[in-house]
Amino acid sequence: MEEEGSRRRPSDAVLCECSVLAARRTRARSRTKAVVVNPRTSSQRRFRRFIESIVRKVFDTQRKSPRDNVSAASATQIQADVTPTKSAHPAELNVVSPPKRTASVPASRLNLNGTLDSNGNYGRKSASQSDLNYSAELSVAAPTRHAIPELDLTFDSYNDEQYRPTPKPTQVISRPLPPKPQAPKEPIYYPQGKPVPQLQNDTALRRVCEVFRSVPNQKCTLENMPAVCEAAGLPMYWKMPVFLAITNDEDRLATQVDFTSWWKAMTSVAHDEAARFVYTLTMGSRSYLQPEDFYEMLMDVIHTHPGLAFYRDATEFHDKYCQVVMTRIFWNDAHSWSGRLTTERLRKGGVLQAIRNLQFDDDINKSLRYFSYEHFYVVYCKFWEIDSDHDLKISSTDLAQHAGGALVPMVVDRIFSGAVCTNPNRGQPVEDIGLAEFTQFLLAEEDKTHPTSIEYWFRILDLDGDGLVTLYDMELFHTQVQRKLAAEGIDSMGFADVACQLIDMLNVPGGVSAFRLSDLKKSSLRGRFINTFVNWRKFFAQETNEGSESPRIEDEGGQELTEWDRYCIEEYEAMMEDDQADAETISLNLEEDDGRSSLAYHDVL
Repeated sequence: MEEEGSRRRPSDAVLCECSVLAARRTRARSRTKAVVVNPRTSSQRRFRRFIESIVRKVFDTQRKSPRDNVSAASATQIQADVTPTKSAHPAELNVVSPPKRTASVPASRLNLNGTLDSNGNYGRKSASQSDLNYSAELSVAAPTRHAIPELDLTFDSYNDEQYRPTPKPTQVISRPLPPKPQAPKEPIYYPQGKPVPQLQNDTALRRVCEVFRSVPNQKCTLENMPAVCEAAGLPMYWKMPVFLAITNDEDRLATQVDFTSWWKAMTSVAHDEAARFVYTLTMGSRSYLQPEDFYEMLMDVIHTHPGLAFYRDATEFHDKYCQVVMTRIFWNDAHSWSGRLTTERLRKGGVLQAIRNLQFDDDINKSLRYFSYEHFYVVYCKFWEIDSDHDLKISSTDLAQHAGGALVPMVVDRIFSGAVCTNPNRGQPVEDIGLAEFTQFLLAEEDKTHPTSIEYWFRILDLDGDGLVTLYDMELFHTQVQRKLAAEGIDSMGFADVACQLIDMLNVPGGVSAFRLSDLKKSSLRGRFINTFVNWRKFFAQETNEGSESPRIEDEGGQELTEWDRYCIEEYEAMMEDDQADAETISLNLEEDDGRSSLAYHDVL
């Protein structure tokens, strides 16, 4: 019995032999099947890649078609249950094996509405291969020294709808679009005009060269300049300034070389009509015009325009005509008391168009703003009437006789104080004025609605030159108007009542007791306002005819005539009637003298 007891194996021996057999059997299986050397690391890595591929697929599907609802029939059905289980044998580990190969799925790929091959790569498949069931187990013997708990990985209970991560709302990041390449912006302001293509200037130069080749010796005189100006695209009455410019004001003929050098120099800096006109008249020396720059051109108009043919023999009056026309050009277009006509003001004015129209109209009197001979005749006759000694200079005493002494003495003193002079010595008192200054006065007196006329009279009324005409200034001028009316036996209102009317005329906000030049320009009754302080005869006329308006008179083109145009029409007709009456009287006297002479001669015989 003792021998049998000693030969009996211990209770743990059977368990050890079972463990050895189990280990041998596992090694035998590992030779035929793929054995995971490290079950924990390899299985977790493969499972992680599998989950990442599913999540990536879900996010891709939601990004591509967020509005599509995945139906239950086409959704992937995967059930997985990863639960580590305790086993009575700590040396064994249950691991779910890779999916078994079926007839519809290749053994090297895992399909879940897509594919996962053995390398963990994800590829897209058709929807028919998306529903798969996986179940497999692999038992691997753990190392003998360390007891590893069993890990059971089954995907039967995995539900795609249950474990799908909730997608976070995609935040839309608005990024500014890169700026599109744009062409460089052209400058808005061109002092010398917007540049023209060089081809246009070269084409005009070729046409001019053909004109020079057609004349004898390829040299042009002043008579050939109309054809040259036409070929160059210039107005015809630029011919005298152009001729003087290309010959450098020398007494010689113009050659093709002269014109080419002048044309290239002029077109390189002057690009529009106004800039080229200034360059031509000043020969490129200034960027503005002065009255004397127009002299040569106006003399050429006198000698060549058909409308002034009757006036060419009266050479003693040519300079007077030029002075009046130059004064009117600067009065209408310069809008400055510096005596300069800039290129910018020349563009906005109308003298360039008037010069261009001279070649198309033989009637010079249709140019009402600048070149009308009738307007010149009225101005010169009025100047001659008050020039007592006929020395072509008017003193303060002579000017006080204008319109039968209608001007108040303070206005005459302000005119000779230099407040409205445009010469370099403006602001300084002058002893007498010439035809140009008298032309300015007459334009301001007969058309008080013109912008320059308003500036003229504002300078007269502004005694201290601070830019404000106060009630004190107005009272001084109106007091002299009341004295003139009293001398004629006419009663007038007091200044307090007149001041209330004047403030209503200007419509100044707040009813202030002073006004500026801008306030006077805005008022529609500015003419009546100025007459209240300047001309007592016109003030009395407008007070007695209050409410009556002058009829509207239009020219041939349908444009309303200004007050100056009406004045010139009335005065010119009156002067023509007087001249005709004088001529008839002279002829009758001559006939009577001839009769008496013949009678006396007959008696003597």
